[in-house]
Amino acid sequence: MDLKDYYFKNVKQDDYHYIFFEAIKNVNTMYNIFRGEEEVNDYQFEVYDAEEAILKFRELCQPEVNFDKEKTCWFYLLSYYLFSLGYEIKTFPRLLARPPKDPTDFTYKDIRNRIIANGGDDNGTVRYATRRAFVADLLFEIKQTHIDIDDSLEQKFVAISNRNASFNNMSTEEKLAEIANLIENMLKKKGKFMSLDYSTICFEYVTDASITSYRKKMHCFRHSTDEAIAERNAYTEEQKAFFVDYGLTVVKVIHVLANPV
Repeated sequence: MDLKDYYFKNVKQDDYHYIFFEAIKNVNTMYNIFRGEEEVNDYQFEVYDAEEAILKFRELCQPEVNFDKEKTCWFYLLSYYLFSLGYEIKTFPRLLARPPKDPTDFTYKDIRNRIIANGGDDNGTVRYATRRAFVADLLFEIKQTHIDIDDSLEQKFVAISNRNASFNNMSTEEKLAEIANLIENMLKKKGKFMSLDYSTICFEYVTDASITSYRKKMHCFRHSTDEAIAERNAYTEEQKAFFVDYGLTVVKVIHVLANPV
């Protein structure tokens, strides 16, 4: 995942994170009094997935980190990426949504003040080891999805997850992969897909054809080929959020129809 490319494809002018646009755009440039702005660096901002992004964010919060142009850009891009995926930090729930222009306002001041407030200082001194332990304990959580699911469906998601994760602790892309997996798991019996009478609940808004079309679109979230990743990245965060909500609606309907009282 190229975080710069992700940011430029998804950020909008009315987003809070747009205030970092120029800094991110010019991270590789430097002003020369004779030639003006010129590209002098080749900083790359790539992570494999959300888990690696969280690890990188923790690294930036370590007490010995000095923020130069590159590390500041990392802070902006990681904050935007994790926020877009629906993450928040439990202890600082607004941080990813509204990161400061100066990263040290969080990585030094906010963290230090919170440790002191919790009684973790040594007569006003917050030691590096204490800050490292505090950063290691920061909990990154996926915000609640718009559509609630009951315990029986939650258990189905946990059962099919490769890491036994609850639905709300999955990234958006992981949710889409597992929704597709669960739809197949619920509908496929003895190698064939069941046909249910969706009209009894959804009128004409959910059909065999619409579910088949949805599942085909979700294939890219279930695989890690270059083609699949490119297809995933072509969707906006708003489109992915819609896919999650629509997929949950389909799952709930299948659950009801396939398990009549």
